[in-house]
Amino acid sequence: MIRFLIEHLIQLVLVIFSVATLTFLLLRLSPGDPATIMLKTNDVPASNEALDSLRTELGLTESIGSQYVQWLKDVFTGQWGNSYVSKKLVVDELFERLPATLELASASLLVMLAITFILGISTAIYSEGLLDRIGRLMALLGSAIPSFWLGFLFIYIFSVQYGLLPSMGRSTWQHLVLPALTLGLGLGTVYARVLRTNMLDMMNQNFVKAARARGMSKRRILVFQVFKHALLPIVTMIGTSFAFMLGGSIIVESIFSWPGLGRYIIESINMRDYPVIQGYVIFASVLFVAIHTIVDFIYVLVDPRLRVR
Repeated sequence: MIRFLIEHLIQLVLVIFSVATLTFLLLRLSPGDPATIMLKTNDVPASNEALDSLRTELGLTESIGSQYVQWLKDVFTGQWGNSYVSKKLVVDELFERLPATLELASASLLVMLAITFILGISTAIYSEGLLDRIGRLMALLGSAIPSFWLGFLFIYIFSVQYGLLPSMGRSTWQHLVLPALTLGLGLGTVYARVLRTNMLDMMNQNFVKAARARGMSKRRILVFQVFKHALLPIVTMIGTSFAFMLGGSIIVESIFSWPGLGRYIIESINMRDYPVIQGYVIFASVLFVAIHTIVDFIYVLVDPRLRVR
């Protein structure tokens, strides 16, 4: 366990350093001047004196090397600077919006898990039947339809046409339904197909043949013996998807005006708010590494063979 934690801690440090460096360089190479954009947004005449004064205030007049060294110091001390726009600490801004993203990610995960397990197990039990063909069609549609198109379709049907659910904001549980369905539905149908395939592929294993020889039905074998073995690849996929959702689903949050991390980073990119963009990328990277560490730990719990290593 100590070795497990040390390895993942080293991975975390390397990932943060690499992401911090890459993000810093890409932002400095990208077009657009934060000072110019901020002055135009505030309807302030963008004179050379005003631009120079604001650049000095934001620390943009220092050399690239000095800015990079200061940024690395801020990264590893947890002080990610202040937002150019709000003047608040970036860490405070991110944690202020994290509950909304966490709420959406958790609801989307529940939708995804429900579809994955119910559809995956049922299509494996009734393979080659009508339900299996429906599952194939749903998996094809889930992988082919972009999330933004699905989001607009849900808004048109449930909000515009019938007025059943609100399409924007976050206040009641009704506001959560459409964005959670948009995020979880497509992934759930795809993962259900993967689970079904894994379960059927294991039907030729020796332990399955032994169970059949003892007179167990196909349904009992699939549910009580094959399922946990077929689940391992799905755990990784679900963990990756949940980390992506926690990082902020930019498109879905923008479509439904969900006040989470994804919508916030879009606004920050438009304003060239360097500290927020850099802090968000580091924050999302830490979440990804943390989620994958948890997934690896679940792997060890589910598969006893990995504990020998």
